[in-house]
Amino acid sequence: MSHEERRRSPRQDYDCLVLIARDADGFVGHIDNVSANGCRVTRPHDWSLPIATEVRLYLMIDERHVFSAEARVVWADDQHVGFEYLEPQALPD
Repeated sequence: MSHEERRRSPRQDYDCLVLIARDADGFVGHIDNVSANGCRVTRPHDWSLPIATEVRLYLMIDERHVFSAEARVVWADDQHVGFEYLEPQALPD
């Protein structure tokens, strides 16, 4: 079974900035794709949070709209970080 087949919900391409916040630490990344259960972000240059860390994501939908969700880090590689939302989310428009 492929990784795509194991997903709980389908992914859709998405393009926006995201602020990844934990306590006083913040990282800015770029959303690559989203689903109702999580998202993939281009790895910030100064990324330092371990797997299972809980964060708040602020997706900058446009100049006036922000989507916010609590999430945890579920994987990271040299180019991307994967997040799982703590509660399923409606997909942003």
